[in-house]
Amino acid sequence: MKKIACVLAVFVFTGLAILLLGDFFNGDDSTSGPTSSDAGSSPPGPETAVAEPSTDDDSYFTRDEFDQLSQEEQDRMLEEFVLDFWEKELGLLETDAAEKSLSLEIFARPYMHTLTEREYLQLSPEDRKRADAEIQENCQEIRSHVLDVVAEADSLMADKDYLVAEAYLVHILDMGRELGADKEGLLLKRAMGISCRSRALKGLVKLYKLTGDSSMVQMAQEQLSEIPNEVKEIRKAVEQSEANN
Repeated sequence: MKKIACVLAVFVFTGLAILLLGDFFNGDDSTSGPTSSDAGSSPPGPETAVAEPSTDDDSYFTRDEFDQLSQEEQDRMLEEFVLDFWEKELGLLETDAAEKSLSLEIFARPYMHTLTEREYLQLSPEDRKRADAEIQENCQEIRSHVLDVVAEADSLMADKDYLVAEAYLVHILDMGRELGADKEGLLLKRAMGISCRSRALKGLVKLYKLTGDSSMVQMAQEQLSEIPNEVKEIRKAVEQSEANN
């Protein structure tokens, strides 16, 4: 976007300089408009664009470099420049900046269940650190609970108490679904939900194989097969979040 702004700034500035200041540059203080010879003159060349401050930063883009781009690339850059202009003109960027000043005090606890990912990213570094401490503690508690329940279900299956074992595993499955239900929720919370569901479904596959219920085995396996795609979705969201911050 910085490249686009630089290119357009060069074009606009040089164009306005010719139209509005040409008479002064020529030593004529008349207010007459441009002549026909002015209208037919060629646009400013690369030399004009190079007049921008010299720097190693790739945010500076000369007219010559712009002309060498394909028509599609030029159109894309111009379109992005226009969009960027109107965002600034309408105050959208300022609104976004204001939204980033959210205070942790306005959210109920536990933060893991009340914060969305967008709201979390709008917290100050200090508030985010406070939220992280509580969220990590909540995740550890959930993980410990899940491991205990799954271990108990395994023990019940060993004793052939399949009904109670199934109830334990369904409890973990339901917990996982609830954690991942809000697609706007914290990515860590959604990832924890996927982990809960995975452990529960693996336990259910084992249980239904022991009971000889092939239809339920197939159902649990089908749900398990969907989890890798959900993991990819979470990973992509994490990468996008890191790129934007």
